[in-house]
Amino acid sequence: MIVARYAVSDPGKAAERSRLLEEHKAYLHGAAIRILLSGPSAPPAEGKGSTAVVMAQVETLAEFEAFSAGDPFVRSGVYGSVDIFEWRPSFGHLLESL
Repeated sequence: MIVARYAVSDPGKAAERSRLLEEHKAYLHGAAIRILLSGPSAPPAEGKGSTAVVMAQVETLAEFEAFSAGDPFVRSGVYGSVDIFEWRPSFGHLLESL
């Protein structure tokens, strides 16, 4: 199953985000799950939180939820909101490689 996490940073936690950035990246790189794509959006407008997307291939949604819960950004509350959902791609050049 393909899952996606859409997270929006809390602008008030910018210092915490900067402090944990390398730990967050190491967590993603060391993941026991198969991350397909991950990354932030373009820099946000002044006073707005940045967004980030992680797409992964996992056996169950619960597996990804557990992975997400361990992310330093999630644990520390850097993200003001986190949405996790199953995604069912039906078209595109990358679909054949999944």
